[in-house]
Amino acid sequence: MNKPKFLFKIFLFLLIFSAAPVFAQSETKQPQAETCYEVVLQVLIASNEANTKNTVPATLANAVKKLKTLYAYSDYRISSTFLQRTSNTVEYKSLVNDLSQNFDRATPVFSDWTIRGLRKSPNSERTLQIEVFRFGARVPVVTNRTDETGKSANSIIYDTIGITTSKLSLNANEPTVIGSLATSKPDELMFLILTITPVSQ
Repeated sequence: MNKPKFLFKIFLFLLIFSAAPVFAQSETKQPQAETCYEVVLQVLIASNEANTKNTVPATLANAVKKLKTLYAYSDYRISSTFLQRTSNTVEYKSLVNDLSQNFDRATPVFSDWTIRGLRKSPNSERTLQIEVFRFGARVPVVTNRTDETGKSANSIIYDTIGITTSKLSLNANEPTVIGSLATSKPDELMFLILTITPVSQ
């Protein structure tokens, strides 16, 4: 028997034998599911009015403690809570009854908020990154107008308020203050608090 041919056949057999498990693994390997997140956006109202009906949950204690070092408000209450589940993007549009009490009760408030590009940070398992966060609301503004006969009448127009920020980082499962907005009352502020928790599918 020709020795070079014999050695070549042995080499070829060993090569095929060693590659077989690799091919088997590639065929049976399942695609990895995307991480799913529970997104909670809370609207916190700060004022100096005593309020006993709506207490702040214990989960926001640290966020409120931090705000009290920056602002001289004595009372904090939750106005609205939004809950969404996503792997990357949230697009929310709705009427918001809770916010209406800060404006004209006879007219609704329209709200929309967006999260785009939600993902884990490549440098830390605990840190999450958001490409774009936007919160907006269309609120009623009452104006007084006089017609041609001299009669005055109220007219309602809608104005837009909101916050847009990009390249945002926050810790998973930790309530984070995103920003603040003024309300129709001079002694109030509205704070947006975002909590994002990775969850199993």
